[in-house]
Amino acid sequence: MQLPRFVFLVRGSSDRRRARSAPRANAQIHEVPPPRDRATPHNTAHHPVLDPDTMTPGWLAKATTFALAVTAALTACTVDTAPEGTRRTPAGTGPLVVFDTVRRPLPEIPQPNDIATFADPTSRTGRRLNVSLVAPTSFESIARQGFDSIEGWGTFAPVTVAFTRSAGTPEIEAALDLEDIAARTRGYDPADDPFYVIDLTTGIPVPLDIGKGNFPQALVDRDKYWVNDPRATEDSLLFETVEEGFGIPQSAYRPELDTDFDGVVDHPNVLVPVNGRNARIEEVIDWYERQSDTLLLRPIVPLEEKREYAVVLTDRLRGPDGAPVRSPFEYIHHAQQTRGAARVREILGDASKGAWFGDVAGTGLERVAFMWTFTTQPVHEDMRILRDGLHGTGPFARLATEFPPDARALRAVGTALDEVDEPPGAIDTTPTCATRKKTPFVVKVAETKEAMGQLLERALGLSGQELERLLQSLDSVDHFVIGTFESPYFLGDPKKEDPNGKFELDFRNGTGRVGRDTVQFWLSVPKATATAKAPFPVTVWAHGTTLHADEIIVRAGYFAKQGLAMMGINMPGHGLYLGPGLEAVANIVFRGSCLSPWVRALGSGRHTDLNGDGTPDSGGLLWSAHIFHSRDNIRQAVIDEMQATRVLRAWDGMRRSTQDYNGDGILDLAGDFDGDGVPDVGGPNVAITTSGNSFGGILAMVHGALDPNVVAAAPISGGGGLMDVATRSALVPDSVLQQVLSPLVVGVPASALPKKDDREQTRCTGDQRSIRLVVNDLTTSREIEVACLTPAELDRGKTVVLTNVRNLERRCARTGEDGRFRIPIPANVGDRLDVQVYDAPDAVRSYKGCDVLEGAPVGRRIKTFEQASIGISPVDDEKKTCEAAYAATDLDPTPGCQQFRDRFYPVGSPLVAVQEGLGLYRQSPEMRRLLNLTQAAVDPSDPINFAPYYGLRTAPGPDGKPLPPRAIIELNTAGDPMVPVGSGYAFARAAGAVPFLPPSFAETHPDWAEYATPRALWDQLGGKTPNEVLVDAHVIEGIARLERTRAGATCAPNYVSSAACTSPPPSSACAQAVYDVDWLSEGDNPWDAPRPPIPLRLARLIDIRANDTFSLDRAWQPRTVGVPFAPDAVGWTGSQPLCGIVNAWTRPDGEHVFVTGNPCKKFDDVVYYSNLLVRFLATQGKDLYYFSHPSSHRCLERELCPFFE
Repeated sequence: MQLPRFVFLVRGSSDRRRARSAPRANAQIHEVPPPRDRATPHNTAHHPVLDPDTMTPGWLAKATTFALAVTAALTACTVDTAPEGTRRTPAGTGPLVVFDTVRRPLPEIPQPNDIATFADPTSRTGRRLNVSLVAPTSFESIARQGFDSIEGWGTFAPVTVAFTRSAGTPEIEAALDLEDIAARTRGYDPADDPFYVIDLTTGIPVPLDIGKGNFPQALVDRDKYWVNDPRATEDSLLFETVEEGFGIPQSAYRPELDTDFDGVVDHPNVLVPVNGRNARIEEVIDWYERQSDTLLLRPIVPLEEKREYAVVLTDRLRGPDGAPVRSPFEYIHHAQQTRGAARVREILGDASKGAWFGDVAGTGLERVAFMWTFTTQPVHEDMRILRDGLHGTGPFARLATEFPPDARALRAVGTALDEVDEPPGAIDTTPTCATRKKTPFVVKVAETKEAMGQLLERALGLSGQELERLLQSLDSVDHFVIGTFESPYFLGDPKKEDPNGKFELDFRNGTGRVGRDTVQFWLSVPKATATAKAPFPVTVWAHGTTLHADEIIVRAGYFAKQGLAMMGINMPGHGLYLGPGLEAVANIVFRGSCLSPWVRALGSGRHTDLNGDGTPDSGGLLWSAHIFHSRDNIRQAVIDEMQATRVLRAWDGMRRSTQDYNGDGILDLAGDFDGDGVPDVGGPNVAITTSGNSFGGILAMVHGALDPNVVAAAPISGGGGLMDVATRSALVPDSVLQQVLSPLVVGVPASALPKKDDREQTRCTGDQRSIRLVVNDLTTSREIEVACLTPAELDRGKTVVLTNVRNLERRCARTGEDGRFRIPIPANVGDRLDVQVYDAPDAVRSYKGCDVLEGAPVGRRIKTFEQASIGISPVDDEKKTCEAAYAATDLDPTPGCQQFRDRFYPVGSPLVAVQEGLGLYRQSPEMRRLLNLTQAAVDPSDPINFAPYYGLRTAPGPDGKPLPPRAIIELNTAGDPMVPVGSGYAFARAAGAVPFLPPSFAETHPDWAEYATPRALWDQLGGKTPNEVLVDAHVIEGIARLERTRAGATCAPNYVSSAACTSPPPSSACAQAVYDVDWLSEGDNPWDAPRPPIPLRLARLIDIRANDTFSLDRAWQPRTVGVPFAPDAVGWTGSQPLCGIVNAWTRPDGEHVFVTGNPCKKFDDVVYYSNLLVRFLATQGKDLYYFSHPSSHRCLERELCPFFE
C-alpha cells in the first residue's frame, strides 16, 4: 500500500481544512501488515491522520511545536509474530509511552524519532524530516519549509517522551516516580540509570543531564517580556513556577483559578510539590514536565553527526506504584525499527558492559521496556563542504575560482568625500595632502591621533580617562586600512535582506543558489620593532551584534603591542551608519588631515534599511524568530571569515594587486598597502588566528574549528547551545522571542504611560485605558495605540476576548487592576482582529478556547483603529503616506492614521495585526517544544557542535588529510547578562576543557575519559570535579540579582579617585557579587570577589587524546604543573596547543564583554584580560601566561612582562 507522508501536524483553521500533505515522489515506505490480535496504541488503528473536517477553529492553539504525527497506517505497522531480535511487550499496568497520532490538541510521539522521517536517496543520511507546510500563519508555514529540508535530527536538542498515567495514579501526580529517577541519576555513573541514549555505532551511551545544574533555567532579567506579563515575577521562561490551585487537578479547572489565561490549572514544575506556594527557580526541574507528563533528556555533549542512536527505556523506569513503563505496541519498539532493536539487543547482550549498563548488561532486550531510534543530521559537514569549495575541492570547488582571494583598498587621502569629486591637482596643492600623497590608502595613527580622539569621543561616548587609555594603546599601531573583498553569499540578495532567506544548497552535488557580496574590512598594522616586522601575523576579528568592523579600533593597540595585526570584517547585514550629524563631524575632523575620502570609507557596509525609514539597520535581522535565517547568518559570517583568511594567505609577496598603493604608477604587491615593497600582513608563513566578542565570539568558536588557515581561537563572551542563550539572555527577548509570544493586545491605564524622549505615548486622557498592540520591530519592541476606553468600559473584573477573524483563533483574558490585560494571538500581517469586552469576570467556560457563557453581558467592542499615531515617523518611500492610505478608502481623512514602520492605518479602517507572530504563552509545553525543535534547526550553526573538533574529534581538511588540533581559550565574562556564562561552559565541556566526571572514569569508562578529572586537580579541589565547583558556586548560573554569593568584608569599588577620576561606582553591588572562580587579580582588585581557596583556571593540551589515567594526566599537565601561586620556575613551559576557559571577572554584578581600559581603576582588568588573550594568540595558543608564570602573571595588567620589552 502507498502510505501518506508523515506530517508535522497543523493547527486547524476553516480555510485550511481540506489541505493535506502529498507523499514525496522519492519517498520509500514499505508496507508492513497490521497486527491481528492487538489494537494499535490508543485505538488509532485505521483512523485517518486527523480528520480535517472535525477540526474546530483554533483547535490547535498551541501547535508551534510543529509536533509530529504519524499516519495511522504506519502506527498500525506491527506484526503478530515477533521478528528476530525483538521482544514482545510484557503484561503490566505501568505508565504507557504516548505514541498517539490523534491526541488533541497535539499529536504526540517520542522525539526525535526516525518514524517521523521518510527515506530519501537525495539526503546524505538517507532520511529527511517529514513536514506539513500547512499552518495557521505564514510565519509558521515558512518555518516548516526549513524543517522540510533537514536531513536528520538535532545533535544537541533534548530527547522527549510523554507518558499516560497508570490507572491507579491520581491525576495530580506525575506519571513517573520522579524521586526514584532523581536518586538513580544523582551522579554521572550510568550503571543504574533508568534510560539510555546509545550510539548504535560504538555501543556506548551518551552522558545525560538530569538535574545536575549544567543548563540553568533562571532568566537574567525576568521583567523583559513586555507589558502586563502575568508571569513577570517568575524566573523561568519554559517551566511553570506558579501554583494556581494546590491539589486541584485539571479535570476540576475553573476559569477563576487561571492567572495566565492558558486554560490550565498550573502547578509548579518541581520534584516534590511545594505545599501551595510558588516555586523558587532552584526547585524547578528541567528534566520532567508535569503538565504534559514528558521526560526530557539532555545530552551534556553534542551527539555525532549523521549517526543513528537508540533511546532505551529500561524496566527501572517506573510509575509511582513501582510498575515499569510499557510500550504502546505489541512489541517493545515500533515494527519499522526492528533493525535498531536488533543492534540494541546485541549491545545490551554484552555482559562486559556492566560499567555502562549495570545489571541490564548481558540481558539483551529482557530489561528493555521501550525503545526507538533516530538519526542525526549533518552539522559540521555542511560548513566543511563549503570551506573545501573555497579551497578548490569538493562539490563546490568552483567557488575558489569564482571568488578569487583579491582585495581592494578604499582611498583614504583627498579633499573630497568621493574620489570622483576630487578637484584636479588639489592633493598636490594642499599642504596637508602632499605629505600623504605616497600613501593614499592608509591612515597613519601618529599623524591623526588627535582627529581620531575627537571622533571616538563623540561616537563611543567614552569618558576622558577611558579615551586617554584607548588613544595611548594606539601608540603601537602604525596605520589603518579600510578595504573590501568579494565573498560567496548564500542568503539571497545581499542588498535586500529577506528575513526568510536561508541556504538553499545541495551539499552532495554543489548546486544551489550562490550569490555575491562585497565584504568590507578594517586592517590595523603594528609598528615595526626589533623583533616584529611586516608581514605581521594577523587575527581575524568578528564584531558584536549590530556593530561593525571598526570595532577593532578599541582592541588594535593591545594586539599591536605584541606584534599582531587585526582584520575586522563587517558581518552580513552589518555596517557603520554615521548619519548626517556624525558624518558632518567626521568630515570636519578629518578634512584638516586630508582624509575626507576616509569618512566615506568609514560608512561603507553591508547594512540596509529593513523597516522602510530610510536609515540602514545594522544587524536588525541577525537574531530573530526566523530561525533558519538566524542559523544561516552565522554560517554566512563564517564563510566570509574563511574567505578573509584566503585573502590574507594570498598576500604572499608575489601576487600583484590591481591598485597602485604608492602613486608610482606600478601595481603593487597584494597586501602592501603602504607601498614599501613588503605586504603589511599575512602570507603563507605567518600565523592567522581568530577572535571576536559576543556574536563575534560565537563566530570565532565556529571559525576556529573549521578553517585550515587558523591555528588558534580566542572567543570572548561566546556560547554553545543557542537555545539556552535564547531562553535566558537579556539581549534577545525583543529580537527573537517577541514574535514567538506576540502579537499582543494589551490594556494599560493611560496614567502609566509617561513621556518617552519628550514625546507623549498616548492620546488617551489620564483616566482612560489605552488599548495597544505590542509587536516586534527588529531589535526593539513597539507599542501601537488602537483605542481609548473609559473606566466604565474597561476596569477590573471584565473579560476580553480577542479573535483573529481570518484563522478564527480566539484568545481571552480577565482584566486586572485599572483594566489591565494581555492577550497573545497567532497572526499574519494584515489579519483582521476583533476585541470584545464582556462586563463580567471569567465570562468563558475556559480560557482555552474562550467559549463565552450564555448571557454574558456584552460590553465595548473594538474592530477598527480608533486612534492616530502621535507624530509620523520617517518613511523612505514618498508614495507611502497617510493620505495615500486614506485614498484607498471612503473614510474621512480628518482623524489621521496610525503607523507601523512604513505602513499607515487610517482611523476607522479595520483593526489588523501590524506584525506577524506565533502568539504562544510563556512557561508552557508549547513554548518548550518549540524551542526544543528550534535547537535542532540551528544545530548546523551552533558552536556547541564545533567544540569537539578543536581536538576531541577529527575531521578532514580541504586536502582530505585530518586537520591538526587547534588551540582555543574561551573568555567568558562573569555574570554576563547577554550571553549567559552557562552557554560558554557548555561549549567548554564539549571541547573537553571542563571535566565533569571523577578521576576513576578514565579507567572504568574509557570512552568518557576525555571528560574525567585528573587526580591531581580532583585533590586540589577537595574531591570535586571542576564542573561541580562551577555548579555549586553558581558560576554557571551567573546571575547577580539572585544574590547567591557576596563579596568579602573589604569589598570596595575598583577605583582610585583623583582630580581626573571623580565618578567611582557604588559599593552596593558587594551584596550580590558573582563568583570569581579563576581569581586572576589575586587580591589586586578591591572588589574582594567571592572566590575558591584554589582558583580553577582550566586548560589542557588539546593534541593529546585521553583514554586512560596516564593520557588524562598528560593532557592536563598545563594545569597540574602550572598550579596557581606556584613559583614561576616550576610553571608550565610546554609548546603544545591549549584548550581552556577563563571566567573574566570585571565587576560584582557582571557585564557583557570587556572593552576599554580605564586608568581610574586600581586593577585595570580590561588591560589584564586583553593582554592575556593577545599573548595566547601571539604564541599560537601555546602560552596561557598564568600557567607559565603562576606568580608574576599580573604583569599583564601593568604591561611590564618581559615580552613587552
